[in-house]
Amino acid sequence: MKTLFSLLNIVIMVIVVFVFASGIFITGLGVYDFTHAFAFFDQYHEKGSVQLSTLSLLKAVDLFLLAIVLFVFAFGLLVLFNNKTEQALPPNLPPWLKVKNFIELKVILWEAVLTTLVISYLAYLAEHRVEAKPIVFQDITVPVAIMLISVSLFFLKKGEH
Repeated sequence: MKTLFSLLNIVIMVIVVFVFASGIFITGLGVYDFTHAFAFFDQYHEKGSVQLSTLSLLKAVDLFLLAIVLFVFAFGLLVLFNNKTEQALPPNLPPWLKVKNFIELKVILWEAVLTTLVISYLAYLAEHRVEAKPIVFQDITVPVAIMLISVSLFFLKKGEH
């Protein structure tokens, strides 16, 4: 039984490494979008260069937020499945990262995902505005999803108190 737990711990650590690596990759994509945004400033004489720069910056912020979600998820899994004593964790860990169960990790991730969804939707709306596309009924699904997640999070937090 002990070998099964050791094997499961190794599998979880591999998952943590892949999630963390995904966060690093997405951070790289965000850095690329961030630096790419400044290429539009060289084209100041062209119409729409400011809008394109703004879109690239919004997309970069969205990618950075997504990377943060992945980093928090990887760190949360590491903390939850760390079978060592609490001395193995950094002593100055922020209180909001000291997760004790999946519900606490889920709440942290929901809050981070909500922020990411809002920024992503703003980038989507800005892109539609720049391209002069009309907003259709399907474009309302993301705000509805944000609202449903917010309400769920509210009731989850209210149930804890």
